[in-house]
Amino acid sequence: MRHGLMNLLVGFPTFLAFGYSLTFFGGIMSYPSFYREYNMLDTATTKGALKRNNSLLQGVANGMTNLGGACACLIVLYYGNRLGRRKMSFIGGVIAIVGTVIFCTSYSFAQILVSRFIQGIGIGIGIATVPVWQSELATTKNRSAHVIVDGIMVSAGFMIASWITYGFSKASTLDSWQWRVPGTLIGIFALPIAGASFMFPESPRWLVMQGRADEAREIFADMFKDSEDPDIVENTLNAAVRVNETVTHTSWTGLFRMGKDKMLWRLFLAVTVQWFTQMNGAGIITAYANQLFGTIGLEPDTAKIVASVSLTYKFLTCFIAFFVIERVGRRALFITSGIGMAISMFVLAICGSQTTDTKLAPAYVAIVFVFVFLLFLPLAFLGVNFLYCQEIISTPYRAPAGGISSATLWLSQFVLALTTPLSLEVLKWKTYLVWGCASAVIPPVVYLYYPETTNLSMEELEGIWFAPGFRGPVKEAAHLRALKAQGVTEKSVLAGEAHVEDKTHGTTMVEKV
Repeated sequence: MRHGLMNLLVGFPTFLAFGYSLTFFGGIMSYPSFYREYNMLDTATTKGALKRNNSLLQGVANGMTNLGGACACLIVLYYGNRLGRRKMSFIGGVIAIVGTVIFCTSYSFAQILVSRFIQGIGIGIGIATVPVWQSELATTKNRSAHVIVDGIMVSAGFMIASWITYGFSKASTLDSWQWRVPGTLIGIFALPIAGASFMFPESPRWLVMQGRADEAREIFADMFKDSEDPDIVENTLNAAVRVNETVTHTSWTGLFRMGKDKMLWRLFLAVTVQWFTQMNGAGIITAYANQLFGTIGLEPDTAKIVASVSLTYKFLTCFIAFFVIERVGRRALFITSGIGMAISMFVLAICGSQTTDTKLAPAYVAIVFVFVFLLFLPLAFLGVNFLYCQEIISTPYRAPAGGISSATLWLSQFVLALTTPLSLEVLKWKTYLVWGCASAVIPPVVYLYYPETTNLSMEELEGIWFAPGFRGPVKEAAHLRALKAQGVTEKSVLAGEAHVEDKTHGTTMVEKV
């Protein structure tokens, strides 16, 4: 399986473009060469009501990519299962290139808005499709590693955009090349996506859904070529066929039915994961990092440097989840991340309320806690979030559910991009209280309702949702993982042979997949 090359040419560029698009526009808006050409976005030389109005327009312009991404998810919702993972990835890359060409040749505010919107559509199709494709091509053992790297690439995009826009800000010029050149990178990232998507295998689970079992068998054989289990290919294929046959409503509208498999509840969990991803305040440290450090007392140039350093630090902390996720599990990372982010945001609010022109000590404490926040954020919400959304949804619904959950991510980002400049201008430090409260909700919700998916195959996970009640899947997942820890093999579970007595539940595992 050429999974590593697929990540390099398709997965990495998709998420680099995503991270870069969320950050670079906030950087170039501070360039005189940009805001003199688009004076309706000038907040550097304006004051009062005009500045507030321009701040709102900044939010609109920055948020157009997010709005485009949300629309892209509707496209994936309808066409994802019809066209397959490879075609959708290719289409997303082409659209992102078109949007970049329009942006880099723009001479009106309307063109800026349209180009950002089109870029969002292209990138949005990619981030709704590629994690699904990756997870369906991965074995249980390496599934998390492949998708977690996506989050690392998002953070790398943040970092690259921050340093590039800082570097170009040093050019003493009013020529538009200062902001057009950084704008080309989204299209450059999209080139290999469009060029390489058809070099790699289609998802075998999607092929099963299309009735192309023989093709799926060949791809499963490549996936499991290093396995010591001679029957793993046929068992996995048969389990995938059974999962597909149990879904009675194969159109995307089946997502909204609360049957025995709790599909609507699973969709709700996927949506909340992506809602938490943005409503924790992460967006301010990506799209508006310069403004953030400005509000806590730093000089503009110093704020830009600290912002770039913080995003570099964020990139490095992303590797923690990569190395520990299979040891500690998804739930532990979500809970730990939520606690750390909530504490950090509340401290930022306290420090912001105490900082004055003559009292800067709280501002320096705030800077420390921005870095603390960036330690906890990537533990669960820069990679694990994408992975978890794919793991809890059945194959026939994985593409449309990915579209809906990603739409939640994009729409949350749009709201934040639209409101953050004005919020920082009007509410100032009180803005952090909102994000602190949102982060504080994460630990109890995850503990009560998010089942652990670590060490369970896609087909094994399908069985846990038939447990009664909303908390039943959490207990059933723990039970199934305990069975596997006792020596019940994946082969037995996939073949429906796991009849080990559960003394705590008083039931047996019989037909979970």
